[in-house]
Amino acid sequence: MPWLATNSPPIASTVESFRLINADGETIHCSRDENSELFSLVLGGYGLFGVILDVKLKVVDNIMYKVQQYVIKSDDYIKEFNQFVKGKTDVGMAYGRININPDNFMEEAILSTFTVDNNTALQPLHKSTYTSIRRTVFRSSANSQYGKNLRWKTEKLASSQLTGKKFSRNQLLNEGVEVFQNTDTAYTDILHEYFIPKDSVIHFITEVKKIMPTYRGDLLNITIRNVKRDDDTFLCYANEEVFGFVMLFNQSKDTRSEAEMRSLTQKLIDVAISLKGTYYLPYRLHATKEQMYRVYPHPKEFFLLKKKYDHNEIMQNRFYDTYK
Repeated sequence: MPWLATNSPPIASTVESFRLINADGETIHCSRDENSELFSLVLGGYGLFGVILDVKLKVVDNIMYKVQQYVIKSDDYIKEFNQFVKGKTDVGMAYGRININPDNFMEEAILSTFTVDNNTALQPLHKSTYTSIRRTVFRSSANSQYGKNLRWKTEKLASSQLTGKKFSRNQLLNEGVEVFQNTDTAYTDILHEYFIPKDSVIHFITEVKKIMPTYRGDLLNITIRNVKRDDDTFLCYANEEVFGFVMLFNQSKDTRSEAEMRSLTQKLIDVAISLKGTYYLPYRLHATKEQMYRVYPHPKEFFLLKKKYDHNEIMQNRFYDTYK
């Protein structure tokens, strides 16, 4: 049985080793056994400890999957996940999506599971189909209540058509960015990710349901994925099994919208903190320094070790300037 992606730790767990050019210009080999402290710091270290030359990764086989999609109540997400995914060694991938349509905001979800099918011959990779139609449906939901309602109805209808179909793993992951990317120069798309312990997932959904209508932020999508504990990354977001909420917003580039997005981000981070959850560091620097230090384990040690490995602070970025 190949290594499976669901019920697994973050992607750092797939890194076997890498070569790093450090601040002194030396090439260093890092793994869990060699330069292990630096290995942990570089994973999720935002380029502050050197430049990665190459990486040795653990990968999985390209195999066939059978798709099952379930339209469920959002409040039942954990119960349904436990039934259809938890502990299933033949489920190769699984994720959920929560509806963001105004008429039924965050009341429903679609749970998608992909079960290994060893009886079907591997199919050759081909271009994604209906790209322009799917793009039109997705992008038309930006700043449009009608578009959001229509999109969710379309996705629920599509789920009934996809259930039982078979796809290769490579085919499922062969999705071009052109389906989703924003091309309106007056707007930008912004990602948030919040990682919530399993027992608090429904509480988080309830809080987001209350908070979002009080802000002008245009929420386009919420995807949920299960993540096991991360034992590799120094600044890790998964200190235990969590469920990641990936939220995509469409935002105007004006000053008012930027201020509102900062306020919304800080509010959602406060909710995550209250539930012993975390947020994803690589996106916008809207979190306060206090929030960052409350959420992440050992941030002071992280920045002290930065000085240890790069005493002249040659490797810098805005993340470092903001939170060091």
